[in-house]
Amino acid sequence: MKRKILAAAGLTAAVALLAGCNSAVPSGGSGGSGTEIEILSNFTSDVSRGKVLDDLIAQFNEENAGKYTVVSKAQPDWPTLQQQIRSSISAGDAPDVFLYNYNPTDLSREESGQLMDWSSHLDDDPEWKARFKQDNLDALTIDGQLAGIPGDQSPTLFYYNTELFEQAGITEFPATWDEYLAAGQKIKDSGVAAISLMTADDSWHTMNAFSYLATAEGGPEAYAPGTDLDSPAITKAADYTKRLLALSTPDAVGGNYAASSSNFLNGQSASIIDGPWLISSIQSTLGDDACKIAVAAAPTFDNGAIEPGYTVTDSLNVWGAAKQSDEEKEEAVVAWMKFFTSNESAVRMAVEGEYPMAVQTELSDADKENASCQMAQVIELANAAPASIVQMARGITTDAQAQLPSLLESLALGQTTPEQFATSLQTANSQ
Repeated sequence: MKRKILAAAGLTAAVALLAGCNSAVPSGGSGGSGTEIEILSNFTSDVSRGKVLDDLIAQFNEENAGKYTVVSKAQPDWPTLQQQIRSSISAGDAPDVFLYNYNPTDLSREESGQLMDWSSHLDDDPEWKARFKQDNLDALTIDGQLAGIPGDQSPTLFYYNTELFEQAGITEFPATWDEYLAAGQKIKDSGVAAISLMTADDSWHTMNAFSYLATAEGGPEAYAPGTDLDSPAITKAADYTKRLLALSTPDAVGGNYAASSSNFLNGQSASIIDGPWLISSIQSTLGDDACKIAVAAAPTFDNGAIEPGYTVTDSLNVWGAAKQSDEEKEEAVVAWMKFFTSNESAVRMAVEGEYPMAVQTELSDADKENASCQMAQVIELANAAPASIVQMARGITTDAQAQLPSLLESLALGQTTPEQFATSLQTANSQ
């Protein structure tokens, strides 16, 4: 799902899998009072977002004592959780409320007939509906029914070391990609890499850059499903990605996420394009110096193809719910989701849980002081984004995904031209 860079989280997942358990964590203390619903997610109580979820459940249960009771069930391993949800839906026993990864190329869950339609509940509460991006609601509307509530869609943004930028004579983050390349050369000449990239595994950091470059040239539909990837926009993205790789660290070709992240956190590179999960590592690694890391929207080509300030994001994760014949249980599910997606709850999840949600989140001055310097900037940029586009690798075929590392490495080493890269990617995506 997200970057797995915390050893403790990985250990927790391993222990849970070895034990064959699906940990259930009752929350709130009202112990079965009123209509009970179970929340199935990977928000375990040993991670920040899980701790906040437990606190929110306790608050909700106290406020609704005798009426509703929410219980958290946590499965720490994301793939296992997704398989568990699929199996439950296939068996006609969908969980009450569950967090799943939305995939527009596989709508088997949404079209199963097992999920609750949220349409009327949002239409009946326009203020609540307005908290979500219409694009996400449109994507989740299948055959006229709203299959779920947007959960999170983590924006990938530029995290950059202001001290390293200033040492190279750069006082403002570049507005265009050509300006960024020029600044990157100055940074490299000063003795550090301009950007952390990597080609191994899912080539995450590099494909974030590639996705921004493609959409900056070709607009929001540059690599939309069904689009021919052997195009001028993909070719230009490949050309500029090759230039970025030349400004990266020596281990970018063949390097993985851990190496790329470490290079940035240790000051061996001046910038990186990543999601908000990086923030906890910034804070723990840099300590009192953490605020020298600033956050910025990606540059554009200043050609009008897309509005500046947009974001490339990770996949959309969704809160689905079982279709209910019990009206009281459906009311409980809706009441919980309204509470959980309220601004107060979203602020707590972002500030304390380091988990920005896919809702409009307004931070007060006090919230901004309590939030990490990076999270406050992430929320501000995400709220202001005129468009959000899922990262390219999340929407291409598995064959194309598998070939990305070798294609990017050939591009970086000069063995493949940008034109050949685009042709090969299109061929792989068509298989």
